[in-house]
Amino acid sequence: MRLQRDETGLVGKIVIIWLLMLVVLGVAALDTASVIFATFRASDIAATAAGAAASTFDKTDEVGEACESAEASVLTDDPDMKLPTSFCKVDTKSGEVTITIKRKATTILAGRLSFTKELTLVVGKETAGPSSL
Repeated sequence: MRLQRDETGLVGKIVIIWLLMLVVLGVAALDTASVIFATFRASDIAATAAGAAASTFDKTDEVGEACESAEASVLTDDPDMKLPTSFCKVDTKSGEVTITIKRKATTILAGRLSFTKELTLVVGKETAGPSSL
């Protein structure tokens, strides 16, 4: 009899703990997927912008026009993107353009915690050269 009284409610506690662990793992998985998707998206946007800027620089030999072309490409792909002041670097000798963009991944919990906040900042950095065709 005494053994049964000591274990009353134990199964319910175990179920609650497992459910809480499942919720925490689910949120962590969703946040991780969000950061990975944001990284791929930033890299894709940077690659498109670098290609557009390299093409413009190849035609005009103007650094300003190449960077304006890159900015237009980035803002076309993602109108909410905020570009850093030195997001566009052009190597005038080789014609290669390097685009660096930063964005914050939309997460459920990681962006709200101080020790994981910097993990949600993703950087897309891509370089493209003039077309060989």
